[in-house]
Amino acid sequence: MHKIIHLTLLASCILVSIPAWSQTTQPSALTTAGGPPVPLKERGKKKSILSNIPLPSTSGSVSTPSALSGLGLPSGSYETPKNVDQLVTESLPDLGLKIKQLRKKKDSDRAKKKVSKTDYEGIAMVKAYNKFGSGDRTVVEEFYILRQHQDSPKFVQTSDTYWFDEKNHRVTSAIPRDGTDRRPLLHGPYKRYQNGNLMEEGFYYLGTKDGRWEKYDQNFLLVDKARWHHGFPAEARIAYYDSAHTKIKEIMPVEYGHVTGTYYAFHENGKVSVTGKYDHGVKIGRWTEYYPGTTRQFRKRLMQYGRDRWDTEFEPFVISEWDEKGKITYDAKDKPVETEEESTTNN
Repeated sequence: MHKIIHLTLLASCILVSIPAWSQTTQPSALTTAGGPPVPLKERGKKKSILSNIPLPSTSGSVSTPSALSGLGLPSGSYETPKNVDQLVTESLPDLGLKIKQLRKKKDSDRAKKKVSKTDYEGIAMVKAYNKFGSGDRTVVEEFYILRQHQDSPKFVQTSDTYWFDEKNHRVTSAIPRDGTDRRPLLHGPYKRYQNGNLMEEGFYYLGTKDGRWEKYDQNFLLVDKARWHHGFPAEARIAYYDSAHTKIKEIMPVEYGHVTGTYYAFHENGKVSVTGKYDHGVKIGRWTEYYPGTTRQFRKRLMQYGRDRWDTEFEPFVISEWDEKGKITYDAKDKPVETEEESTTNN
């Protein structure tokens, strides 16, 4: 009878202790492999992968774990690499900051390349329009002129200086009939449209061609291009009288490696001495020589050359000659008759 009572008491104690034990004991699935149980407050938190990697000490040596000895790895101790903890815990560079800096640099470069609408090379300008013609031949010009008058670059000829003729509504390089020098010179971007199609574009600097110039056909195909610098071809070879480069002696036009374009030679006083055109190193058209006049400059000689470089059979000849006072001394249409003294001297 006493045995039955003891067994009943023992069974009741076991049943009472089971709920308490189940609340304090964690399932094996919630414990780390070979490690202590995970506390309830740490469950669900994300931990870095590096936190589960046992880091060796920065000093001393480590030995091969016994668990890896069965894989055939040699046993023994090894020296620990220096600064291992810094290699693992060192923070990555801030790539986001570098990307922002790169974007700012690109934005600043775009702002520099953007064409200004108020000045060109630091000189103020005003936008203007011009329209002439009708129908399919309607031409519209968009250009800029100087806000305040300035002289064109030195050594550039009047015939190579472009200005806006308000009276005749034309962009021209013709010499004004009234002889005035205060012309509205073109300065800045220039575009010419015909029937709505862009036909030509470029830049002007104080009335002279500057930068890249391009011409297109009706289908917007490039048909011609050239580069200028303040009225002269960008590749032109310039010779000077002095080492300070203040007195130009001659300007040899060069385009894409060929001597092509308008040639200029100057007297020491800055006046034009000779001018004419080259076509791949061959003189073409009319060439003019001038006297070194200061107040008024007179022509000295007018020569005629072939139409282009292919006109090899053409023989150049003198059209006209003048003296220093502007009086004509020779004309190809009316050749001077030799006197008896001149004939005897020549013989």
